[in-house]
Amino acid sequence: MLEVCIDSLESAINAVHGGADELEVCSSLPEGGLTPSPGLVKEILKMMDISFNKPIYKSCTEFCCKNIKRPKINIMIRCRGGSDFCYTSEEIDTMLSDIEYYKTLNIDRFVFGALKALEIDEEYCQKVINAANPIPVTFHRAFDICLNPNIAIEKIIKLGFTRLLTSGQEISADDPKAINLLQKLLCINKCRIEIMPGAGVNADNVKDFIKIGCKIVHSSCKRSKEINIGNNLSMGTATTQYIYYTDKNIVRRTKEVLCRTVNENAKDS
Repeated sequence: MLEVCIDSLESAINAVHGGADELEVCSSLPEGGLTPSPGLVKEILKMMDISFNKPIYKSCTEFCCKNIKRPKINIMIRCRGGSDFCYTSEEIDTMLSDIEYYKTLNIDRFVFGALKALEIDEEYCQKVINAANPIPVTFHRAFDICLNPNIAIEKIIKLGFTRLLTSGQEISADDPKAINLLQKLLCINKCRIEIMPGAGVNADNVKDFIKIGCKIVHSSCKRSKEINIGNNLSMGTATTQYIYYTDKNIVRRTKEVLCRTVNENAKDS
């Protein structure tokens, strides 16, 4: 399966047309993904009533084919940027309120992670797991900065997370060191929690993750487009003149490689 992270309606539409199995819905992907706006989530859910030979959204110029299906909708819960993942009680209260709201909608999963001194923050994670119940929760790439991955994953499993998103504690999940860690995590824990590689995953390397035993991968399948900033005035802290969006052709190509690799593995076995 392929989970595609998106932070706009355009990207969500493209991901669905490309055949994504799941959408991780965020805002601010350049920040690593923050809690999305209710408006974005509601618009995405509106188009999930997928019918044969009808556009999935009013702006679509192509028609849905019979092989397009409803992807699962996973909601990022992260109230601010910063890669420390150490939250105050006020920030946790904010995120618990976000969970309370999104539980009223037809969503499939939450995505969350919290740390304390580079270890799993068991207290705050347990609060989130309890608040999300019965909706499952993924522990995100906060895992990748934990000091001891073996201790961290044991705590994550014990707390009740059902999936781990990780780059194998490297910048890119296809780094040889990352692949080595992913293999170890799969070998020890694949019957206890789903291991989902993410960061640098693309159509060229996705087969490597399937061959080591991963059942789902995570990718943005993105392209960039240039924007013109009037008189060079930039808002906030961003200085880039590019924005990113999910490309349906990249999604489709990645999904095709996934399916082909699975079929090849089945024949070999």
